[in-house]
Amino acid sequence: MILTFYFFISWVLIGLFLFNRIHQQASVKEVTLLFLLSCLINTNTYIGLFDEFKWIKTTTDTELYIAALIFKNVFVPLLMCCFTLLIDRSHLIRKILFFSLFSMIIVVSDLINEYKGMYTFKQWNTLYTFLYFSLFLLVLLLSLKWYRGLDSRSRGKNNVVD
Repeated sequence: MILTFYFFISWVLIGLFLFNRIHQQASVKEVTLLFLLSCLINTNTYIGLFDEFKWIKTTTDTELYIAALIFKNVFVPLLMCCFTLLIDRSHLIRKILFFSLFSMIIVVSDLINEYKGMYTFKQWNTLYTFLYFSLFLLVLLLSLKWYRGLDSRSRGKNNVVD
C-alpha cells in the first residue's frame, strides 16, 4: 500500500513540478540544477544515515524497501525542487505559508514511514528530520540564488557592445 502511495504521490509531484516550472518561468537549467543538487545531497545524506552511522535502520521487506527507495530517490528530490521554486518566487507571507506546508508534509511523511515500518529510528527522530530538511531547503534556495547571480553576470558580459 505504501509503495502505491509514494508512486502515485511522485507522479503528482512530477505534474506539479512541470506546472510550477511552466507558470513560474523557471529555466530548464535552474530546474536541472535544483533536481541534481537535491539528488546529490539527499542520496549522500541517506547513505550516511542508513549505512555509515546506522542511525536509521531500513526494512528488509521487499515492498517496503522499494517504497523507501522511491521515497528517498524520487519523492524527496521532487518535493524539494517544487517547494524551492514555490518559496523563491513568493512574497514573505506566502513563503511562510509554503514553508509551513513543506514542514507538515515532511513530518507527516516521516511519521507514516516509521509507522508503516519502512525504517526505524535508532539515534534519530522526527525533529532531526525536520531540521535536516529545513537546512536542505535553505541550501537549495541559496544555490538557486547563487546560480541566478552567475547567469545574470554571464548575460551582462554577452550583451556588452564594443
